Amino acid sequence: MMSKEQISSILSGFYIFSELTDDRLERVAENCQLQEVAKGETVIGRGDFSRGLYILVQGQLKLAVTSAYGGEKVISIISPGDSFGEAVLFLERKFPVCAEATADAQVLVVPKDVIFSLLENDASVARKMLTGLSALNHQLISNIEVLSLQSCTQRFIGYLLQISADASGAANLKLPTSKRILASLLNSSPETLSRTISKLRMAGLIRIKGKNVTIMDAARLRKFGHSAIASRS
Repeated sequence: MMSKEQISSILSGFYIFSELTDDRLERVAENCQLQEVAKGETVIGRGDFSRGLYILVQGQLKLAVTSAYGGEKVISIISPGDSFGEAVLFLERKFPVCAEATADAQVLVVPKDVIFSLLENDASVARKMLTGLSALNHQLISNIEVLSLQSCTQRFIGYLLQISADASGAANLKLPTSKRILASLLNSSPETLSRTISKLRMAGLIRIKGKNVTIMDAARLRKFGHSAIASRS
């Protein structure tokens, strides 16, 4: 079990709570709940009511929706330090996606009444929350643009460059999730993503073994993405 001091340390590194005093952090930590989630288990299901703000401490989660026919669309991959559930807090609506662990995970839940109390009494928290929601909205618009206007090749190249921190030369990285989940995230099929990977390998732009990817030359990879046909592959 995680101690109050450990929870306070995690909260202090999260943008919303970074300006709180030690005393206030401790009071928030006392009310937080640490949820242990095994791989494949659900943190919160689609249609459930949110309990608060969710911060991933360890492991990995996917936010996804499932159609009536069983098809799954991955909306986002949640990594340690990421949060989710902010917008639903204020709408008082049911959770629109399912949050499922793709690896054994620990999730810190900050209850909604604690968040509301901080927002009412601390302008810095309110300001940071608004900044975070604005950034989330901007990212959603960017994602819609990418998924609507770019081919699978362009989307995968953009993803590689993003997780490699826009390296200018060679770079080694590890895909954070399976190719099946990554394909869904990129609005593609596993088969199309496999063909895209093969095309980039044959062009000498990447090497890949399992989840380990080597970008041979980021500048060439970026140029290849710009020149790709802007239609879905």
